[in-house]
Amino acid sequence: MKKKIFSLVLCVMMCASVLTGCNLFTRDLKTYYNAVVAEINYQYAIGQETHTYTEKITKRDLLDAYYSYGSTYVDNGYTQEEAINLTLDTLINRNLMITEVERYYADNGEELLNDAEKTYLFEETYEAILDLYEQHYNEIVGEGESTSSSTSSSTSTENVFEEYEKKATLYTDANGKVGIKKVDVVKNVKDRNYILKNSDGTAYDLEHKDSEGNYIFKDLIYEDILEYAKSSTNYKSALVDYMNEVRDNYSYLDLEDEKTCFMFELDRVYEILKDNYIVEKYEQIYNGLAKSGSFVTNVKVEDVVRYYENNLVTDYEKYVSDYETFESDILSESTMPNYINTSEGSKFFNVAVIKIGFEDGAKDNLDKQLEEGMDIDEYYDKLLNLYSNARVEVRDSKTGEGTGKKIGANELYKEIKNALSSTKNYKNADEILKNEAQVNAILNDYNIDISSLDASEAQEVKEKTVKAYVERENKAIAREKASAFRDYFYYYNADTTYLNSDKLSVFGISNAGEVLYNTTYASANVADDSMKGYEMYDEFENAIKSLYNNGKAQVGDISGIVRGSDGYYILFYAGEVTNLYSSVNEDFTLTQNDIRTLASTPLNVFTNKTIFDQIYDSLFVDSAFGTYEEENMKLLVHKLTLGDKKGIITHEDKYDDLF
Repeated sequence: MKKKIFSLVLCVMMCASVLTGCNLFTRDLKTYYNAVVAEINYQYAIGQETHTYTEKITKRDLLDAYYSYGSTYVDNGYTQEEAINLTLDTLINRNLMITEVERYYADNGEELLNDAEKTYLFEETYEAILDLYEQHYNEIVGEGESTSSSTSSSTSTENVFEEYEKKATLYTDANGKVGIKKVDVVKNVKDRNYILKNSDGTAYDLEHKDSEGNYIFKDLIYEDILEYAKSSTNYKSALVDYMNEVRDNYSYLDLEDEKTCFMFELDRVYEILKDNYIVEKYEQIYNGLAKSGSFVTNVKVEDVVRYYENNLVTDYEKYVSDYETFESDILSESTMPNYINTSEGSKFFNVAVIKIGFEDGAKDNLDKQLEEGMDIDEYYDKLLNLYSNARVEVRDSKTGEGTGKKIGANELYKEIKNALSSTKNYKNADEILKNEAQVNAILNDYNIDISSLDASEAQEVKEKTVKAYVERENKAIAREKASAFRDYFYYYNADTTYLNSDKLSVFGISNAGEVLYNTTYASANVADDSMKGYEMYDEFENAIKSLYNNGKAQVGDISGIVRGSDGYYILFYAGEVTNLYSSVNEDFTLTQNDIRTLASTPLNVFTNKTIFDQIYDSLFVDSAFGTYEEENMKLLVHKLTLGDKKGIITHEDKYDDLF
């Protein structure tokens, strides 16, 4: 959500900077902002009917676009004048693309937005408004003392599980050669099965009116915002601040009534998101018509393979003779070494950590009292009381905000155990090989015929096939167990360190049997000399050892309820950290086919994001479609407008004061 909201946030931050930079206090703002800076003179056919009209782009449109994305041109070295002109060019191009999509759908007798897309835009707009509203709320609570609601709200968006949206996928051409193409995101949305339906059977469409002419779905959002405003003084103040900012930015409009102001802002946000979505549809349409465009990517198979190969060899050279640095990096929160140094015999593994902590400051306060002379027995009694009262607040799975419901370690542990017990058990190759009927079924599934083989050859094929079957099935079972645990990891957890991270926490067991971990969890196991005889702080390390189970652990294994120095923990084994390729050296190379391995290796058990996805996101720059778009704009100008110098007319004298 945050990526989509970024441009919206910039759009509402323009009043002070525009007024200051342009000396507008003495001007007629309405006339100034409504000045026409460009005209698109359309003339195109839909069926047998010719449409001729003029679309005007105002200075307000230009400023909105500049503060949304145009200012980045300055960051990339362009002058202010060049950035303004480039922004106007982009704005004109976007309008042409939107018009062409509308023309294309009308010409083909199709609806521009189906029910799934209307629902999608409703949800996106609602989330965007909430996000902008929340920013004003956070600004208010940041000025004074935070409340319990503000604590959950301030980190809420980071705590919601976000499935990775793949940007590209592999395909195989007619010659069997593997390639990369961009994912058709627009088609995925349009074909969604999930559609919100109102009581009257209509989809959640912000442009839909009821029989009395009311925009019922806009009213739904407004009513929800009012409920937020009623929930606390801070939320009420946040709504006032939000609406005042809108009024300041559009002071030349009559937006004094709160609902009128809110509906104006709602329409503004909706139009931005709808236009962005229609531009995506333009890519989809012209990919199909021109056989290029949105599926074209500037990232090639060789680029991804070489990128991983180079990083792997670089990490090998960095770590192979420096185990100490490797150990520090593998255990850190952010570093993901591509090469795993096994020279010291240490084993490393991923763990998903759930924390059920004490109330904020309770332990620090108690420790302070001990330092000031509290009797050790009294301290111990109060510490036990902290443990008995340890609770974690359950967060909402859609917003990440606290629900007010709290749950203790014992109850949570039972729920997790029940969820995991409902998943499938892991397959065992040796057990399967004892069952002839099951073996034959597996061979049939793999289309393998062993009737012509002698006994030893047949047995070898059976063992190899069953092993492959078990490996495939157990990977799926591991994902199932991770899925069963994931909601607890995200929404029943006081530790948010690794949520939506490519990396999970990594622990290790040294060759000497010592537990290895970074400073993130060091406090969970630090003993205090004053507590000698009470044995309070040895459970965490023991739990890690027990969870690893001398290398026999499987994804889905969990610890018991572990007592640490700052609360309780529940630990989920999420897989061993191993080298993807076993024979790595300074001359190591990969082939083109290794792209399949990279594309089938998830970064962790909770995400569908793979090594390939991670590399692609690093390498991708949308220059392929950009080049195509630039050429196609010439065609669109000819196809949709009067053409030549009459098709698009700019009026630099109406905006040169912005330079």
